[in-house]
Amino acid sequence: MQIVGTKEAFVAMLNERGIYKKLEVERSTVSSWKIRMKSGDGVSLDKMEEMLIKSGATVVQEKVWDISNNS
Repeated sequence: MQIVGTKEAFVAMLNERGIYKKLEVERSTVSSWKIRMKSGDGVSLDKMEEMLIKSGATVVQEKVWDISNNS
């Protein structure tokens, strides 16, 4: 399944049954991340990417930036 957005993919991953085992973290850590994501405090982008990769997720398309001015 492909999901657009790191945050969205992280939240979907957290909802996987037994994900704490795959990530090798405590169940309470996953619960804490879920709470932080719902409250708006969030988790750092680096941590989200680290855990997504650890879960076996892969990046389908890298971020593309266009910094040219359109003036």
